Amino acid sequence: MGLIQTLLGTLTSTSFLPILIATLILTPVIYRLYLHPLAHLPGPLLYCFSSLPLYTICYLGIESRTLSYYHSKYGKVLRIAPNHVSISDGSAIHTIYVASGGFMKDARYHNFNLEGTATIFSSTDPAYRDARAKAVLPMFASGRVRGSGDEGGVMKQCIDEFILQFKAEKEMAWKAGPKGDANVDILDLSAKLSLDVVTGYLFNRRFGGLNEHAEDLKKREQDSNKEKKSSKLSLNPFIFTVVAFGRFSLFPNWLFKLCYRTSIRLNADEKLFASLVKIGTFVNGVVDDVKPKDDTYPSRLLAVGISKEETIKQCKAVMFAGTDSTSVKLATIIFHIIQNPNVLQRLKQEITELGQDPATDPQTFPYMRAVIREGLRLGVANSTRLTRVVPPSGFEVNGYYIPAGVVIGISPWMVHHNPELFPEPFKFRPERWMEDKKGTNGEVDLETDKRRKEMERDLIPFGTGSRACIARNLATHQLFMTVRALVESDVLVGAKTVKKRIEIIEWFNAEIKGHELEIQWT
Repeated sequence: MGLIQTLLGTLTSTSFLPILIATLILTPVIYRLYLHPLAHLPGPLLYCFSSLPLYTICYLGIESRTLSYYHSKYGKVLRIAPNHVSISDGSAIHTIYVASGGFMKDARYHNFNLEGTATIFSSTDPAYRDARAKAVLPMFASGRVRGSGDEGGVMKQCIDEFILQFKAEKEMAWKAGPKGDANVDILDLSAKLSLDVVTGYLFNRRFGGLNEHAEDLKKREQDSNKEKKSSKLSLNPFIFTVVAFGRFSLFPNWLFKLCYRTSIRLNADEKLFASLVKIGTFVNGVVDDVKPKDDTYPSRLLAVGISKEETIKQCKAVMFAGTDSTSVKLATIIFHIIQNPNVLQRLKQEITELGQDPATDPQTFPYMRAVIREGLRLGVANSTRLTRVVPPSGFEVNGYYIPAGVVIGISPWMVHHNPELFPEPFKFRPERWMEDKKGTNGEVDLETDKRRKEMERDLIPFGTGSRACIARNLATHQLFMTVRALVESDVLVGAKTVKKRIEIIEWFNAEIKGHELEIQWT
């Protein structure tokens, strides 16, 4: 007993205390650097023994560009935290996300639960997710989606209203002259369109984003001296708040919840409260009014036994996803078309030649396909790594073995901006998608064919595999139909962008800086 007391006294003595503290700190550092199963992977020193640097770049919204720099320095497989790995090699996409259903989502996705409920997107349980996804997937079948863009379809109606508002803004800009308030926020207009399309198509009831400020627009048309009021979408505070929580998305769930509650208390204002009330009233009304014979998103969920309370939350989740990501992509495409008048002219020529019949599907237009693809490449709505957990069998990539349980992921932003595959990666060049795969002698150019296949493999704007965005067909068709309508209307002629380039904050859901993307006519 006396010996034990002596030892304890020595360990807690003032002279030994610094050594004890240093040992407690250095032991996990030494383990993570030299003994950890990932110790053989390259990566910046601080990232290898602490998660703090990764959390920091995630919070600051610079994750993808920072990791891109380190990949250029260390290689295509990069250790970015004690148990996290980033991969920049597109050849790994199929194994991680597609083959046999892909690797499982990691615990990070619990941070994307809506009001404490796992959504189709955030669920990490395949059985839970499949029960809900299978119920609604028929609504996203290609044939059904394309019917919404036909004459009389809800998508066609929404796009027609969108074009009319665009034309009215252009007309008022011309009348106002160089000193007038001629700026138009194409990101906000795109959000209003996307919200009405997704709600009108899935709920059979439009939210009414395009109509929220129609009366003010009409008054300004009648009186050019009428002051322009704020005309932003009322749902924006809800959308921006959800997007901003992405800065905490890598935190452990307990820490995320703490940051979430603190952020809400500090940042909540009347606009956010009004936005939450409005979306709640709208979705509650939609679900309350479901009839037994309805064929809508909520009716399909209710029909397979999903509770009314959860159905409301699933509807809110799909409203957010369908509005935010599609609006970012559409606004990005419009922005680059305006900045490249030659693209607009070539699109006009193609539509004139191939689209004389309004029923012709614009997805069959080769140059428009190239424009949309290039816009999707640059308009990355989910910019950071799509994280997954390595299965029990482990995973080998680029000569490195990664053991089970490690969190890995590939960033869409990173593969979309790979200079080896996309020369001048930050430039909008639709022609890169139209390179002829045949040589001068008519034979297939194997190198060009290989590069094209790799480009298509690495283009993942909606994710890929079984956990890809379930609404990708709806979003894609909306993009094609809207671009066609814009080009046919000539509303973009004479327009110019206020900013020279689009700046994004690289949270899980990328945010365009300033929440706006303005254009004007001169």
